[in-house]
Order: sequence, then structure tokens, then C-alpha cells
Amino acid sequence: MKKVLICLFILSFTTLSLQAQEYVGDEACAGCHANFPAADFFDNYKLTGHPWKIYHTAGDTPDGDTWPHTPVPPLPVVEGEELGWGDVEYTIGNFYWKTRYMDREGYIYTGLEGELTQWNLINEEWVNYNAGEVRPFNCGRCHTTGYDAEGDSQHGLPGIVGSWEEDAIRCEACHGPSSLHVENTSTPPPGGKDCSECHYRDSEFRMPWSGGFMKHHQQGEDLSHSPHDAMTCMSCHNPHRSTVYNDEGLIASCSQCHPGSEDNGYYSVQGMGDLSCKDCHMPRMGKSANIIGTYEADVRGHLFSIMTEPIAAADNVYDVDGSLFWNQDDDGNAEVTLDYACLACHDDMSLAEAADFAENIHTEHQSVSSAPEVPVTLHIDSVYPNPFNPMTTLNITIDKPYIVRINLYDMTGRMVQDVFSGPRTPGSHTFEVDGRNLATGIYFLNVTAGSESAQTKIMLVK
Repeated sequence: MKKVLICLFILSFTTLSLQAQEYVGDEACAGCHANFPAADFFDNYKLTGHPWKIYHTAGDTPDGDTWPHTPVPPLPVVEGEELGWGDVEYTIGNFYWKTRYMDREGYIYTGLEGELTQWNLINEEWVNYNAGEVRPFNCGRCHTTGYDAEGDSQHGLPGIVGSWEEDAIRCEACHGPSSLHVENTSTPPPGGKDCSECHYRDSEFRMPWSGGFMKHHQQGEDLSHSPHDAMTCMSCHNPHRSTVYNDEGLIASCSQCHPGSEDNGYYSVQGMGDLSCKDCHMPRMGKSANIIGTYEADVRGHLFSIMTEPIAAADNVYDVDGSLFWNQDDDGNAEVTLDYACLACHDDMSLAEAADFAENIHTEHQSVSSAPEVPVTLHIDSVYPNPFNPMTTLNITIDKPYIVRINLYDMTGRMVQDVFSGPRTPGSHTFEVDGRNLATGIYFLNVTAGSESAQTKIMLVK
């Protein structure tokens, strides 16, 4: 009898585990995960780039606060006419790098020869995107949740290849369809894609290179050919927080595995104390939207190891049927060339000079100081007037794009005002602090930008 019961239990458990789960959508996940496993967990995930890979406008004008960090983008000129939102079925991106647009039949707008249809966010410029070509939307593998390449065209639109369950990369893209998990949390989600299933360009995990830079979203290939190939993306990244907007998306530092690299100056280099490890070992050698300089674009590489031979990037590639790929040795290891690592900043240095300096750089050119100078992420410039009644102005400076949060606390440590929370670009910014509903007394302004915080005291006198 006991054996029968055990067999029945195993059979029922197996049947349950094999039962296919269905997609339930983000909002079902938010029901439990709004504040689990951390406060504001779901809201913080919505501030990342994943939920904005595509956005379905369906011909409607988006609200001004649709995207978490960027305004409603302008519309391109196509065939000599500026588009209206009634001409747009989907936007693609509009998060940090660029925006593209899909027409009402599902094709990506490319325009006629000479027309510019891609909007680059950082420098607010229009650039060419395959002008004159017909470009179907076949990007669902990495831009949607529950993608089926063989499915009927989404919404019946001829320009869309395949179908999907939910727009953009949502919870179930990574965790898998979760209907049974929602019904009974003891049933885990089956799991979906891991990071490298989207963050790669080449099916053989080679590293594509063209136009002077690596391609965007090929971090999976980079990592697999680096000294950190045993690590996963989540060794350093929190996928539920933004990295590019410095919203606690990075959960590890180099010094955790390389003691002294950023703490006591063991790896510091004379005259380079204001740099961090990633400035040289993770140069911006990949391009998504913008080329900043001859050897600098807008995506950090993940190869980490730097070669010390004077080999230029253009000479460190090989050709396969007209496509160029980054070199790797017989063991699959690849390295950053010195033009990206050094010449992006030292444009007056030759490659040979860079090679000479880079050899044994952390021993022969070690700083005599005990610790490198850490660049200032956030600086409170002033609060004026102070004392104040009833308004005062806070001035801060940040060095990169950050999610800035400003809160006002009283003497007991109680937060009395949420002054500001949102993205800000590099540079100086001003914020108004309103004391009309506060009592006379001393208060503390706490400012956070990325992982850094600063505090200043102010006095309200009525």
C-alpha cells in the first residue's frame, strides 16, 4: 500500500511538473513582487531597459511620462514628410541609446536614400538606419517575451516576423511562463532565457567587429572569451536595476576579487589615480548608437584582459566570407587592444609608445601614493539661501547619468519630504526645496546618485 501511495505521489508530482505553464504577464508578477525580495522591487525593474525594448503605441500619441528616463522622442521625416504618431505602430528602444520606429504594417522605418530615421538619445541627433532598404521587424528573439519565430505575424502585420506573448523583455522572458507559480507559489517558474541568449550576435559565439567597433549586445561573446568566462552576468549585475543609469545595477566591484585594486592602490598607476579599473579594462569598444571618438563608442567591452603588443584593432580581426570577427587564440581567449585601452584618452601617444608603457604597468609604473584618488560621482555645490523661508535652492553636480534621489529629514531622522526622484544627465542641476508646510527647525538634505550619497544641513526660520 505504501508503495502504491508513493507511486501515486510521484506520478501526480511528475504530472504537475510536466504540465505546461502559460504566460500571465507582468502585472500578475507585480501582485507578489511589488516589494519582494526588496522594497520597490517591481518599480525598480520597470526603470531598467528590459521592459522598453519595444513599446506598442498602436498609432496613439504616448503620454509624456511613458518612458522612465527619456521624454517622448521626436518623429523622423520619411519620404519627405514628417511622421505623425498615427503612423507609428511600435517604438523600438528609446532607452539611453537610440529610438527606431515601426510603421503600421510592422516594417521598421528606414526612409529614402539620405533620410535619417534613427534618433540617438545621448547627443539628440538623427542618423541613418539602412536608408532605402525594406526592413521587417525580425528582432523578437531579444525584444519580446514568449517569442515564437514560426508563429503567425504579431497583430497580423506583414512586416513582423513571428509572434510573442508580451511586448519587450518582461519577467517571464527570463523566468519562464508562470501560471502555475501564480496559482501556487511552491511551483517554481520553469525558467526562460538567460542573459547570454539575448546578449550575443553570432550563433558560433564569435565576436563581430565592423566600422571600428564591436557590435552592441554581444557581451555574452565577450565574457565567454575573457578571463572571467566562469562568471555569469549576474556575478556583477542586478538585472532588476539599471546599470547605465547607475541605479544600483552593479552589485560587485573589481576589488572584491582583486584585493587592493580600488581600495589601497596596489594596482594603481602613477598619474592615473583618478581612473577606475573599468576605464582601461572595459573601454567603450562597442557601438550601439554613438561613436564618441576614434577609439571610443558607447558600450563597454567585457574582455577585461589587455594585450601589450602594439597591434591595432583593425589588425586584430579575421575575415569570414566578408564578415570580420575579433581574434581569439587557440584556447578561445581574446584581449582588448591598446588603441581602445589607451589611445581613446591618450590621443597624442603612438601604439608603440602605449605598448612600451603598458608592459608591466602595475609594477613598473605603480603609484607611490597609498591609494588612488577616487573620482567624485556626486558633489553638493550649494544650498542658498540657508537659513531660508520658505524656499531654498539646492545645487549639485554629477559626473555621469544617474538616478538622483533627494530626501529631506528632520532631526529625529524621519523623512518629511521627497524632494526629487528621477534621472539626470551629467553636469550641474538645481532643485527647489519647499518649506511652507514644515515647522521652524534644522533639517538634513540627503542626496544619492548611483551608489554614492551626500548630505547637507539646512535651517528653516519662520
